[in-house]
Amino acid sequence: MPIRIWNRTGSKGPMKREGAASHSEKAAQEDSGQWKSGQKIKTHKPAVRNILVLGKTGVGKTSLLNYLYGFDLPTGAGLPKTGKGLHENVITRNGTTYHVFDTWGIEADSLPEWRKEVLALVRKRNTSPHISEWFHAVYYCFSASTARIEEAEVEEIIVPLLQSGCKVIVAITNAEDGFRKKEKIDGMKQYLTEELTKRLHRDPQMEIIPVVSIAGETLAGDSISRFGRTEALEAAQYNLADDIEKRLPAIYKMNVMNKLGAWKERSLLLLANGKISFVLNNNSAKQLIDLVNYDLLNTFGAIDADGDKLEAEANEYLLAAGDKKPMDRRWRPEFSRITYVKGYEYSKGLSIGLAMDVASSLLRSSKSIRENLSRRVEKTYAAIVNSMKKN
Repeated sequence: MPIRIWNRTGSKGPMKREGAASHSEKAAQEDSGQWKSGQKIKTHKPAVRNILVLGKTGVGKTSLLNYLYGFDLPTGAGLPKTGKGLHENVITRNGTTYHVFDTWGIEADSLPEWRKEVLALVRKRNTSPHISEWFHAVYYCFSASTARIEEAEVEEIIVPLLQSGCKVIVAITNAEDGFRKKEKIDGMKQYLTEELTKRLHRDPQMEIIPVVSIAGETLAGDSISRFGRTEALEAAQYNLADDIEKRLPAIYKMNVMNKLGAWKERSLLLLANGKISFVLNNNSAKQLIDLVNYDLLNTFGAIDADGDKLEAEANEYLLAAGDKKPMDRRWRPEFSRITYVKGYEYSKGLSIGLAMDVASSLLRSSKSIRENLSRRVEKTYAAIVNSMKKN
């Protein structure tokens, strides 16, 4: 698999050594803003970024994080551990709080436990309706020094992550020049590509990026320069933008379904227990259905407010990543906004209609009226939900 390096337009870019900041890096350092009708509107930077880094002991996970994000986490034996192997570090830097989930190493005898724990954490976060709870970058590290990739790592961790819809960036650490290093890195890339394609039955669409996280000198006195930061950060930003584009419509749709379902339950409860008089029961039914309709309008208002909040949060992450175009509002799935559940009409004052209401009230029971109105609510709910399923 070729190394995929993405710029903000989605095209592949050249490999960069340590040097000038890329467009996305510069954008992340600037105040974010969004464009609307030619005006730049100042918006807040994302307050939270969640990062997950995986890999066996000694592959350079913490060094990678320090290099990519400018952290000063202790490496090796100085790193805090937890009994389960996952631990969270919270680092505040330049106004952003980073939640870094690191590991004490994935070993062969603990892979079943790892699979359960890591996948549960990823699924919980990545299905949240709040982008601030997602994993914004997921890295899996292998070391070019050993050039060792356990088949179980691919089978038990990487494949399930990809199958769950999570995007994984493979960082090949310790990728400095050395004896047969290029041959080792090419072999690792080829092995991963073949194994993942075989198991997924498709192109894994995953970035594999060689990285040198620590500058220094070789035993022969040659200098070692850091590289790979630009590529890794741009890959993470591209993956997050793609996640936002694909997940937001589904999250919005689920929120609509949940709020409409809650409206239906409230309405049915009201109709089952609301007062219906024996005389002029059309008037009583009309009052109940008016309450149902008022609640439905408020439900649509809440749906729109939630959509606005979700869109604003998405724009914060997109704009901070260097994309100066806010989301097109057309990302929200359309549905039929039936704002009026039809009920009974009633008559006021002395009239033939009033006389008919009095007469009909003698023929209709409270139970039949409640059942009739409940069917109308069910029908309205079904019509709105079915309109969403067609989109």
